[in-house]
Amino acid sequence: MRIGVPFNTLLKSALVISLPPLLVMAVLVVMGALNLTHFLIAYLAILLGSTAFVYPFLSNVSALNHYVQNLSQDKRVRPPDLSFLSMVAELSEALGRLQRIWEIKKQQMERVITEREILVDTLPDILIMINDEKQIVRTNRAARAIFGQNLANRQLKDIIPNATLIDAVSSVIEDLRGREVEFRIEEPVLRDFLAVIERFPIPSAGGMSIVITMNDITELKSVEQMRADFVANASHEIRTPLTTIMGCIETLQGVGKDDPAALDIFLPLMGQQGERMKRLIDDLLSLSKIEMNAHSVPMDPVDLGQVIRDEVKHFEHPAREKKVSLVVDVPENLPLVKGDAKELSQVLYNLISNALKYGSPDSDVTIVARVTAELPRDQNMRLYNRVVIVSVKDQGEGIAKEHLSRLTERFYRVDTARTRSIGGTGLGLAIVKGILTRHRGAITIDSVVGKGSSFNIFLPLYDES
Repeated sequence: MRIGVPFNTLLKSALVISLPPLLVMAVLVVMGALNLTHFLIAYLAILLGSTAFVYPFLSNVSALNHYVQNLSQDKRVRPPDLSFLSMVAELSEALGRLQRIWEIKKQQMERVITEREILVDTLPDILIMINDEKQIVRTNRAARAIFGQNLANRQLKDIIPNATLIDAVSSVIEDLRGREVEFRIEEPVLRDFLAVIERFPIPSAGGMSIVITMNDITELKSVEQMRADFVANASHEIRTPLTTIMGCIETLQGVGKDDPAALDIFLPLMGQQGERMKRLIDDLLSLSKIEMNAHSVPMDPVDLGQVIRDEVKHFEHPAREKKVSLVVDVPENLPLVKGDAKELSQVLYNLISNALKYGSPDSDVTIVARVTAELPRDQNMRLYNRVVIVSVKDQGEGIAKEHLSRLTERFYRVDTARTRSIGGTGLGLAIVKGILTRHRGAITIDSVVGKGSSFNIFLPLYDES
């Protein structure tokens, strides 16, 4: 590409070059050796010749200047033809070599940046980088997966509204010393985090000043809590049957040692209490396993209608013994749900079992399933437009309203003596709640004293997010 020479520049250069002969001819005019007409003609000829001579050199210089400007702006341009500037042409070649080196360095730098971007994005730990105004500058994929997309330029407190974390960040900004804090967020699901907050080691052109690295320690906390709960709950619940068994043993070792009637009384009692402890331990282990996997959402398609029909078959004999009719209203075309078939079977088993235990003799236990758009007030339900609802209804004594909100707590019993007398461990509904939480489902309980109760579970459809 040819670059033009500005007229002013060309004229000034021609005047400068023609100045020495102009002075010589002016002296000759003053001395009378050259008349004025010849002087003007001669100078005009010299000026035109100077212009013709200087133009290609100025054109080369202009092209070189344009080339250097393009290089400074990181543009890809071809080296200009500097045939009239032999020495400067070497400079052009040098600049060309410099451009090629810049290209190589640029490609190397782009590869390094890309690799680091990929490395940061694929780290399992959450990275959030902010400026001194606590405004988010950038994040990695792990952070966006938990706190949502488009986090840049938003305030940290709007993304993670936790006073412990915000105060720790403020301290790091003020005294430039790193901090390590644990904190908890409640939504969308309860999570515990360990955050390491450090000052960015070098000034950043993007304003980045603080780097927050967060590790999800929810599972670790859950394991610790489950271990503590297991010890506390097991020691409390096992103490009664164990005390009974130990009392029977002492009696049989003492006054009832040779008494056949005592054996007939105490051995069955020991067996009942041993079975009760076994059920309790099985339920505790089941609940611990469910809670340990609470953050791993099952995604398999499950034929819930078939699960219901299979579980009902298990209760046909107990229902006949209690003279209870099992009424099943499940459409053949019930859509698939998203979940784990074994865990959903456990949910149905516990609900139907409770309905039989607490329902009145000569009554009905009804199991109804359908698709509904009437969703309960539960944070998991905000994700869906339609879900499958399964209602297990009994015709028992019912439950007073003040107890309903606590029924899914561990070991909570409305009537402790009655629950233990019919073999309940106090963990069945806690297990149901745990499974539904893992499935991002929900449970509601409706009950009228004297008429019965309805336990309703809500599960996401397989074809909807």
